[in-house]
Amino acid sequence: MRKIFTVLCCLMMVLAASGVWGHMLWLNVDNYQPDAGESVQVEIGWGHKFPKDGVIKEGHLKRIYALDPQGHTVPLKQISVGQYEFTVKQKGVYLVFAQINPGVYTKTTDGYKRQTKKGIDNAIKCVSYDMRAKAVISVGGQGQGLSREVDDLLEIVPLKSPAGLKEGDLLPVKILFQGKLLSHDYLYATYSGFSDENETYAFTTMMNNEGKANIKLLKKGVWLVKVPHKLPYPDLEECDEYFYCSTLTFEVK
Repeated sequence: MRKIFTVLCCLMMVLAASGVWGHMLWLNVDNYQPDAGESVQVEIGWGHKFPKDGVIKEGHLKRIYALDPQGHTVPLKQISVGQYEFTVKQKGVYLVFAQINPGVYTKTTDGYKRQTKKGIDNAIKCVSYDMRAKAVISVGGQGQGLSREVDDLLEIVPLKSPAGLKEGDLLPVKILFQGKLLSHDYLYATYSGFSDENETYAFTTMMNNEGKANIKLLKKGVWLVKVPHKLPYPDLEECDEYFYCSTLTFEVK
């Protein structure tokens, strides 16, 4: 009986994960654990399927930058649409951040429109969205700068260096929204190669009262952690909800 209950719980978690709203933003890094002095390439991930899906459109990205182990901003050189590069010069953790331009869309009986539902007779649902992404690059296996908070709108902060973890370990994280701990919201995680289906995740859990959660690293490889967060829009005649989404990518060897 206990085994049946466990299977049903797992199934419900998978179904919950698969129903998370549409597109997401993430960062693919060609080398998550380089040596000091090496060049690293960062690719913008965009769509429904990690690690590869659609290509972000020109002008859709609002910003992308890195922080070195001391917290200094490091600019990235653009190679092409969705491709960037920079050099890691010292040991420690480099954090790469990206954000798309926030916007709004309304689903109608005739499709989607990039505007609020005011003046639209056949509006079904309106969403105001904000999406951000972070990648953890561990240089020389060092963890300095790992758990730095950058006052991002919705942020996933790792509390242990992925460079020191193995398959089967737990990665503790905390979630911040507007600088405050976000509790009792769902967190989704998956690894490259787990599934080719849209919005399918290998692991799902919920943050505790302190805004923290442990992610079971089921396989070695590149991982993505996703936290979506929804809030009601203050003027329902204009729009229905705010949708925030943040992702974190890293590698487990």
